Amino acid sequence: MRLQRFTVRIGDGVSIVEDASYSELVERVLEFVVRAGMAKASDDCNWEEEELRRRGLRVLEIVRDGKALWWDPDAFEAESREATREGAHKEFVAQNEPGESLLEGLDSDVRERLRCAGYATRSLLGGMEGLYAQIAADASERSAQAREGLLVEILGT
Repeated sequence: MRLQRFTVRIGDGVSIVEDASYSELVERVLEFVVRAGMAKASDDCNWEEEELRRRGLRVLEIVRDGKALWWDPDAFEAESREATREGAHKEFVAQNEPGESLLEGLDSDVRERLRCAGYATRSLLGGMEGLYAQIAADASERSAQAREGLLVEILGT
């Protein structure tokens, strides 16, 4: 059995992972999510990271084995019907497939990894405001501790 391969992007220019296994996919999405939370904490985030915060994992454009995954089953069905009316159903099916179950699994796997790191969060499908706030609070606390440590080190010499 051939392992599935994934490519993930946000928008036209930001690639999160190319031709990766599922475990690599989870790792890279987790890294992107955490880096985005850190960037937001320092008011240095890009539009893609802000989109991720506002819209959650649904903003990801995932391709599995060359087929675009659709998160919205109603939109997928509507596009499939339209392709059928236009005589392009075979091409549509060759390039697209429903992906809601994969997205739900990805959400669960990323949240489990975050939980193991001490971040409890609800589903990341609809937005990441809560997670970003947790990361910002943690980054602020650790930054304050580092500044205090540096002060003690300088004054102690």
